[in-house]
Amino acid sequence: MKKYNLSNIMKRAWELVKKLGMTISSGLKKAWQEAKEMKENLVEELKANLEEMAYNDYHINLGTDRQVQSKVWEKNGQKREYLTITCFTGNGRFKGAYKCGYVDLVTNEYVCGKWDEVNAMTKEYIGR
Repeated sequence: MKKYNLSNIMKRAWELVKKLGMTISSGLKKAWQEAKEMKENLVEELKANLEEMAYNDYHINLGTDRQVQSKVWEKNGQKREYLTITCFTGNGRFKGAYKCGYVDLVTNEYVCGKWDEVNAMTKEYIGR
């Protein structure tokens, strides 16, 4: 099971060697560091986008209290983290939820499918 795209890491290392004059060893270390940071930061960046969008977008109006939630799903070598905006009424009862796609944790890619209502990457309401 591949967790990182090794081709992209090697291309980035050679890019650092050619443009910045690094050695291949230091270029590879920097490329690996960037890949690991990007993997950790993608989910946090998307959650921050959804937090900002939850109260500012007029399409998201199901309830008075809104929370960004994520749920990790793992099966048959696939690992995904699904993102949702969950809405509650003033007294805490569930009102509804907006699907916001998922992050494939193996390839570190964000996917917004045709059944999702919000694109977390572009911060826009898609609707159904």
